[in-house]
Amino acid sequence: MKIAFVGASGYGNVGDDTYPLVFAQQLPGHELVIYNSDLPAHLPEDLGLLVLGGGGILYNNPKEGPEDAESPHFRCMKFYMDAAIARGIPWGMLSCGFQFRSKREDAYAIALRPWVPYLRQAHFITVRSPNCQRIARELGGREDVSFFPDAAYLYDAQVQAQAGTASPTVVTLVPAGMINPINVLVQHYMRQFAASGVPTAWLSMGAPVDDNHHLEEAARCFPESEIIARPGPQEAFRRIAGSRFVLTGRYHGMVFARASGVPFITAQHTPYKITQEDYSPPISMAAGHFEVLRQFTAR
Repeated sequence: MKIAFVGASGYGNVGDDTYPLVFAQQLPGHELVIYNSDLPAHLPEDLGLLVLGGGGILYNNPKEGPEDAESPHFRCMKFYMDAAIARGIPWGMLSCGFQFRSKREDAYAIALRPWVPYLRQAHFITVRSPNCQRIARELGGREDVSFFPDAAYLYDAQVQAQAGTASPTVVTLVPAGMINPINVLVQHYMRQFAASGVPTAWLSMGAPVDDNHHLEEAARCFPESEIIARPGPQEAFRRIAGSRFVLTGRYHGMVFARASGVPFITAQHTPYKITQEDYSPPISMAAGHFEVLRQFTAR
């Protein structure tokens, strides 16, 4: 079957770039077509299924007008959903998450209003946190929304075996949000690492537009640290898997650390997707996203 995935890969965000690799690993035998969330394109004539995901692509943050106005991002996602509906192509959402403006989670029902008819029409919906499941069920008026850990937990980077063969010594910092070189608490940690002779590395997992200034500041403030700019998913996973400890402001920095069994911490004030992560289910349950997909395609 030819399956089109609409996500946010291709901009240098390591987490978003991991999803197409996971899809290819989990769905051998299918022809996969990958589209970017904000680059609408014509869908192939022989497309059998449209999938939105993975990642935090369920949001609507208009730049102007009322809070429930359609944002540029939503209109791009709407392009694909409307195209599938008009042509009778089955479609759904896989390993998705909601994202909200800082301190605006309480207004989700207003901000997400344009998504409501699509949440009701999707043939299947799997999300990556219990709270996202609650919101999707509430807004969509349906109980068949499934929660499983993020699909990126299934990424086979082919480095797990090597990770345990060396003695990890490096503390890796993944910048974003409060984990940044000018944060007072992070600077306190860095002084402690230096005093203990612990080597550190700053690993970029965000797009260059988000991370470049952090890396420049890290190089200026901590010249003894290694700067790892623009790694691919495999290199990022290898670096995290070989770390002694990880401080991460990025959601997928946390995902890679958990997947490789490396201790980690996040800042107290973190994005919605990190604060809503459920650490209780085993990460192997992430396979549930693809069980739902396989069951649907088998009909």
